[in-house]
Amino acid sequence: MRNLFVLFGVAGLAFAACEKSTPTTTPPPGDTAGAVGDTAGAAGDTAGDTAGDTATEPGAPGVKWADKNDKQRKEHMGLVVLPEMKKMFQAHDATGFGTFKCETCHGKSGKDNGYKMPNEGMYALDKADPIKGAMEYDEKVTKFMMDQVTPKMAEMLDSPVYSAENPKGVGCFTCHPAG
Repeated sequence: MRNLFVLFGVAGLAFAACEKSTPTTTPPPGDTAGAVGDTAGAAGDTAGDTAGDTATEPGAPGVKWADKNDKQRKEHMGLVVLPEMKKMFQAHDATGFGTFKCETCHGKSGKDNGYKMPNEGMYALDKADPIKGAMEYDEKVTKFMMDQVTPKMAEMLDSPVYSAENPKGVGCFTCHPAG
């Protein structure tokens, strides 16, 4: 009986010591935006040094896109961008985009090329006037891209929409190659 009591006591302590943790990522060195827990020493961390790193939620929602590390960017794409874009594209054309996944935008070799954009396998747009050429090719899709996709993508990537004043903003050539 005593052995049984000890066995249950040890098992109970083992279960109490185990806690489920949510997946975490670490912010870039010196970044504490969205950090959870002790941030002391984080500013002095160097790449590869985990002492003092602080954890953030998956996708690092408090960290700007430009400041996210690769892991945080992939998580953000999977948790935020993919579901939103899938919903938008399927609402636009449920048949054409019934299967919407990473490869829809990043191409079949997306994983192999580190999900770099623009995707050279995507429809190439005229460098001099991408909107005119796209409108001639498919006006409905072009309007959808301009009115819904581009502004939403800019929002999700913490970026302005492309303009003469913001030439590095999200625009046609963020995803499409120049032809």
